Amino acid sequence: MLTMKNTLFLATALLFASAAVQAQSTADSIKAKYKLLPMPGALTVQKSFPVIGTYQLSNAVEGSTEVTISLDSTNKGIVWVAGLPQGTFKAYLKKAPGTYRILSQKSSTGKQIPEGTLVYDKDANTLNLALGAYNEADPASVFPIATAAIATGEVAEVKIKTKTSKTKSKVTFYTATKVDANTATAQPVSADAAIQQQ
Repeated sequence: MLTMKNTLFLATALLFASAAVQAQSTADSIKAKYKLLPMPGALTVQKSFPVIGTYQLSNAVEGSTEVTISLDSTNKGIVWVAGLPQGTFKAYLKKAPGTYRILSQKSSTGKQIPEGTLVYDKDANTLNLALGAYNEADPASVFPIATAAIATGEVAEVKIKTKTSKTKSKVTFYTATKVDANTATAQPVSADAAIQQQ
């Protein structure tokens, strides 16, 4: 005859056994829905900052045909642009991964650089650069309105519309294609070294 103690022990054992079976079936159902993916490759500087590298200008002006973009050694939000007729200047990361703002500044050659926009299209592997135009709300909006100017490499007069005002300014457009998509070895450049290169 079963005693009260034996009955309680048997009931507890059955409870744990049913919980274990239920837990096993839950784990199996989770494994059936979700599959483990292989680990992604190492996060490289090129993946984080795809704009760095060497570019071939589509609209070469004054003999320069190659543009190099490298990271600043002290601030990863700054890139140095070298190889344009204006000289070496810096651009500030506005929106990851490839939208940069060029603030008005003096280049390494002493030329005044107007405010501008630098946008890298990772899918097309192209760089678009506009010196003289920047739209805070949508930086890439300055490029479609000047397709003819980009093709010829000339200075274009573009109307920039913002919420507060409409302005007309002279804008120089450049387009370039990345020479080597695997240029992950681009070395950071300090401000002094970039100026001394020119």
